[in-house]
Amino acid sequence: MDSSENNSDSEYSNENEDAESSSDVADSSDHAVPKLADDEYKEMPFEDLLRLQKKLGSRVYNEAIFGKTKERKQITTQKPKPVKKPKETSDQESSDSDSGPEEVSSKRKVPALGMGKAEKNSSIARPRDPRFDPRQGYFSGRQFRNNYSFINDLRSKELRKLKNKLEATTNTEEADRLKFLIQRTDNQIREYAKQKAQDKARLEEKQQARIAVQEGKRPFYERKSTKQARALVEQYDKLKEDGSLAKHIDKRRKKISAKDRKKLDFAT
Repeated sequence: MDSSENNSDSEYSNENEDAESSSDVADSSDHAVPKLADDEYKEMPFEDLLRLQKKLGSRVYNEAIFGKTKERKQITTQKPKPVKKPKETSDQESSDSDSGPEEVSSKRKVPALGMGKAEKNSSIARPRDPRFDPRQGYFSGRQFRNNYSFINDLRSKELRKLKNKLEATTNTEEADRLKFLIQRTDNQIREYAKQKAQDKARLEEKQQARIAVQEGKRPFYERKSTKQARALVEQYDKLKEDGSLAKHIDKRRKKISAKDRKKLDFAT
């Protein structure tokens, strides 16, 4: 009798345990997974947490820590602010109002550097001017004059041809035009010679400074005012040798008097 009662009790207890376990599973499926932030899980050691993760799996473990995905989305996402609709005015009110035209704001958002929209057909290579392109390097006047020195020779030949045409022509208008071209070409030739002389002087100064540095001495650099005074003396000496110093002085006097006359006219 006792054994039968014990067997019946054990069967009853097993059935009760099965029922309780099935009810627990149903409750767990219906209700949310308990979070580890609750009071009963706060003091769990890290090793137990790792074992729990291996036992439950990553998805259930993440839900236990952070909650379900729907709850997380509700927490993270914020409700967008309602956009205020502009007040609708009837055509009659707008026509009757005497407040003038509607004021439009001139403020526009400017994109950051390099963050603007890509231009259409940006892959097409565009022509570029090498004179204003930094990829071509810096401009050197001395190097340019050395590379294109043949242009000055062409100007000298052109000047001789223009003088021959001037001697052969009888038309006054053509003669005036040829005189203008002769004067312009002559000025270009003289300016080229002046630039070449300055290039030579600068190159000599750099060479002297380089030699002084190699010898362990301090290089000497002449002042700009001293250079200008020396260049002016050299110019007057050259004009005196050519016999055109008086003509040059007379031209300078006329130029200065014209400037003084303009100042007097503005003062009055």
